[in-house]
Amino acid sequence: MTSPALSPRPAALDTRSLGRPVHLLPRVAVRLRETLHRQLCLPWNRRYHAHYDLREVTLQPLDRAAREAEALLDPDAGRWLHAMGPSGLVACRIDRMLVNGLMARRLGLAAGTADPAPGDLSATPITATEERLLQALARQGCQLTLQGLAQLAQQGPDSDDGTAASELPTLQVGSLPTNSTDAWEITLVVRDADAQPERDMSLRVVLDGAYLSPLLRQLASLHRGPSRAAVAVQPLARRLTLKLQARLLEQEMELGSVLDLAPGSLIPIHLADATVLVEGSALMRAAVAEHHGKLCLTSFEDLE
Repeated sequence: MTSPALSPRPAALDTRSLGRPVHLLPRVAVRLRETLHRQLCLPWNRRYHAHYDLREVTLQPLDRAAREAEALLDPDAGRWLHAMGPSGLVACRIDRMLVNGLMARRLGLAAGTADPAPGDLSATPITATEERLLQALARQGCQLTLQGLAQLAQQGPDSDDGTAASELPTLQVGSLPTNSTDAWEITLVVRDADAQPERDMSLRVVLDGAYLSPLLRQLASLHRGPSRAAVAVQPLARRLTLKLQARLLEQEMELGSVLDLAPGSLIPIHLADATVLVEGSALMRAAVAEHHGKLCLTSFEDLE
């Protein structure tokens, strides 16, 4: 006797997405990509004569299980710089290929022509110079990401919400902390067009949910629109909208006269009363008057 097939286990709902406009986050990520590309990659390109391009930015709840799986396969993937900021966790991880490429350009080396493979790089010990550059890049990445999120939430970068990088404690090296249940991950995919072959490298920033709460509230308020109570208290004349059109002129002309028209031709007309149409139906007649150089309708009369 064969046992019945087991039904697939239903996926658990992510409580970080419930009641939040997460479907609008891809649109936010596009605007954040434009800001970070201008503030992060373009200065690198000008300074080092490089061709870095911020290909993609994603903003989503942190998948901690996926990050733990990456750390098992690659020890560098489990190496994060993190700190507990004023509003919670701030963490950053940058691919070593990106750090070493920038370091080579800073030292005047021909970056991109003889870059080591990722597997060879993982076996190379981290130097003090690389560690200092990693700290600087991680701090810069956190600063620009937090400022970009604050601007998208219509808050100034100098607002007193604890998001300025200068207020962050020193970033400590270690694994990704697990004491934040409402954590979000912003992933920046950077491409180095000078590398042989071209490579996509990532810069990940993990933030506590408190840093994204202003942005999510702003998106929710824009998505909801005016409250139902505010609409209900308005009278019917205010809630009901109609399309109003005015037919100012009807002119009959012979076909030959129409064919003779050329640029600069004048057609003499006489403005009489205008026919007013509501939703395509002629309902009223109105006189046409001039007021401060504009044509206006006045003296409305119902059509019989």
